[in-house]
Amino acid sequence: MNVAVYGSPAVAPWRSGFALEERAISADDRASDGIQIGRSSLRWVGDRLQADLDERTTPLGHPFRRAIAGRVAFFPEALTGRELVIDRDEQHRWWPVSPVGRIEVDLPSLGVRFRGHGYHDANAGENSLADGFEHWSWSRARTSRGAALTYDAIDRSGIKTSHAFRVRAGSGDIEPIEATEEFARVRSAWGLPRDARIDAGATVRAVRSLEDGPFYYRALIDTRVDGEPVTAMYEALSGRRLRAAWVRFCTRYRMAKA
Repeated sequence: MNVAVYGSPAVAPWRSGFALEERAISADDRASDGIQIGRSSLRWVGDRLQADLDERTTPLGHPFRRAIAGRVAFFPEALTGRELVIDRDEQHRWWPVSPVGRIEVDLPSLGVRFRGHGYHDANAGENSLADGFEHWSWSRARTSRGAALTYDAIDRSGIKTSHAFRVRAGSGDIEPIEATEEFARVRSAWGLPRDARIDAGATVRAVRSLEDGPFYYRALIDTRVDGEPVTAMYEALSGRRLRAAWVRFCTRYRMAKA
């Protein structure tokens, strides 16, 4: 279970928290409407996807482990029902379950409570991301029509797969976004490529770097996609780095294992 909360560094840094703990899942933890992961759970309740959280921050960056406890509810405004293959050997699939939705967040342990817009997707694979990919990048932005999504992946054989499409709010219809191109930003502090797929001729401005590690990068960016100026969530991952022994050693300082 991974929970990441990013408070304002200048105003309320104590409202930030990061938890990532791997746990074994048994058949008894699974149900048709959800799953139990340790002390936390994720399940469909009526018209919402509800996460009941009872986690502890991972040690790095904190003098002691703090609680991240409370509830996050996601109310989908569009469901796609479509899976996309993102590698040549068809070992990995990506399902943008609901790219448009509302969220209600209540985390009393951090003093965080708000409403906003959210996103829900799922990934599945026959092997790990490290074994399947050299690199991938992803972005999602809320637009006046619904949401704009991009996905670029290079698998271990060097074959590249690219997607750029809009999902309409309400209907969930998926339509391709034409005339996009990759914009190469300066590499991250750890030297990761940060190519973003955006409208041809547009540029990218980093709003805030959220995660910057040896194999993974996450940020908010301002750009233009599908003809609109947007603030998008952006992620990049290096499978090559994740396969390195020194990176695997470093992960023990960012995550815990039950």
